[in-house]
Amino acid sequence: MKNSLRVIVVLFFIVVALEIVREAVYFFSPSSSDDAYKIVLIEPGSFYKNAENLAAEGIIHEPTRFYRIVRVLRIQSKVKIGEYEVRLNMSPYQILKVLMSGKSVLHPVHIPEGYNIDQIADDLAAKKLVNKKEFIQLTRDDHMAKLLGINENTLEGYLYPETYSFTHFTGDRVILKTMVDKFKEVYNREIKPVADKKNMSMHDVVTLGSMIEKETGAPEERPIISSVFHNRLKIRMKLQSDPTVIYGKIGDKKNITRKDLVTPSAYNTYTLPGLPVGPISNPGKDSMLAALNPVDSKFLYFVSQNNGTHVFTSNYKDHQKAVAKFQLDPTAREGHSWRERLQKKSP
Repeated sequence: MKNSLRVIVVLFFIVVALEIVREAVYFFSPSSSDDAYKIVLIEPGSFYKNAENLAAEGIIHEPTRFYRIVRVLRIQSKVKIGEYEVRLNMSPYQILKVLMSGKSVLHPVHIPEGYNIDQIADDLAAKKLVNKKEFIQLTRDDHMAKLLGINENTLEGYLYPETYSFTHFTGDRVILKTMVDKFKEVYNREIKPVADKKNMSMHDVVTLGSMIEKETGAPEERPIISSVFHNRLKIRMKLQSDPTVIYGKIGDKKNITRKDLVTPSAYNTYTLPGLPVGPISNPGKDSMLAALNPVDSKFLYFVSQNNGTHVFTSNYKDHQKAVAKFQLDPTAREGHSWRERLQKKSP
């Protein structure tokens, strides 16, 4: 009897040992010899469901066994939600180390100077980082703006143009906080000292900077554009900036008509005196500095030369001549574009 019991015990431990060896071989052996990379998504909810998804992607085999080992080791709670880059020839052990690292794949997003909220939302949504509609609603929520330290009804103007890196799980609020924090950092370091000396509020600096940003993409013109607006403000002349009209109009924003110019809105600087109610884009540092540092000029007008630059004039008669030459004459537009200016700057 004792010998039989001893045999049973020995057999039991042999079976257990063999099972442990099999589990260890599985756990530390690559599922494939392929060294290709794959992106995997670990989502909230059942870890077993995530294990099944890993198997469906060919990253692991036997998801039930994988799940069982994770449960036995009590490391299920250490697996972080996120998006990870793994190689197909990794062992389950190596894959788990990646999933527990919390180092999600980062998606770079470049926000150019002068982009508005809608354009930023388009770029973020294209990379599946936000829901466009929900993101836009949040940026125009005055409660959200105040939570982020911006005492305005919208975050337009305060989402700093920069290259950022986000994961698919970063979320709208963290994305907005990151952009606003970058704005505050740049503004407090580079802009505020000058604005305080010039007695200009942050809101006015950002608003005027956003207009300068939309009026020209030629860096050397920004202080000149600024001088036109400052000169008009001094004599209480309407700013008459087309980009502000476009921003404030409802519907098609690609074309501007004479009717649009006389249709009142909080942004129509053809009908309103002074600056519009708020920014029309998110300006970069240089445009905000240009808003504070206009060149000394008598210019009151400017008109596009159709190549990315403008003709500046100080009286209406000369302005009309420039309009006739560059805007009313169809031949003045032929063969002219931003590319022309860029080609001239190329070596």
